[in-house]
Amino acid sequence: MKKFYRECSEGRFQSFTVQYRETDLWIGVDRFDSAMPEMVLELVQKLYCELYELAKVAPQFFSSLEPVQLFEGPKIALKMAQAAERANVGPTAAVAGAIADEAGELLLKEFECNEVLVENGGDIFIRCERPINSLIYAGESPLSNRIALKLPKGTWGVCTSSGRFGHSLSFGTADAITVICRNATIADAFATAYCNMVKNKNDVENLLSYAINEDVLGVVVIYEDMLGVRGQFEIVLLDGDEDETHR
Repeated sequence: MKKFYRECSEGRFQSFTVQYRETDLWIGVDRFDSAMPEMVLELVQKLYCELYELAKVAPQFFSSLEPVQLFEGPKIALKMAQAAERANVGPTAAVAGAIADEAGELLLKEFECNEVLVENGGDIFIRCERPINSLIYAGESPLSNRIALKLPKGTWGVCTSSGRFGHSLSFGTADAITVICRNATIADAFATAYCNMVKNKNDVENLLSYAINEDVLGVVVIYEDMLGVRGQFEIVLLDGDEDETHR
């Protein structure tokens, strides 16, 4: 699927992409360095190697749809296991967000960027110094590309799960459920969990009644023509003629 949403940026970031196996990153930074693409690629390759080695001794970590206890292992796997435990899903529900987090943290540390955005299949690590709008793609819903989250200065994880498009396993039928947390690993796990719970329009209000917790700071649910919102973030409604992604 063409990731057209990567083209909807007003030029705030200098961008580049990194692809390796199933991972396809779009990265935006306020200070580009020619060493960045190779360093991020090496990081992703290292993360894959660590996870493949773990699969040899703990295959259930990658097949389970429920949390798996992990007492030792690579940092990324421990973070995935912790996020899965919080959201009550399998660890791989958090893998895309975890890779986005790792790449974002690397760029902040090694290149002293002020602003970094790492998007990995719709799961996003964001570090911004001024407010930023993030558009929500919701497939065939009439609300697709018309709802944006306005995020203030800070570090955020913004992850979207869908029961109607994309390659990730989902047991729900919502067009899009977007979750905002302090990091993308946890946001990815909760986006999967919440999307699994919404199987019809009647489930939307029920989910929103308990969706906010110590980890989840905001939730947007799009189900056909229904919009459900809960949390501390401002929602920007677009008229359909604007592109607001990652502004």
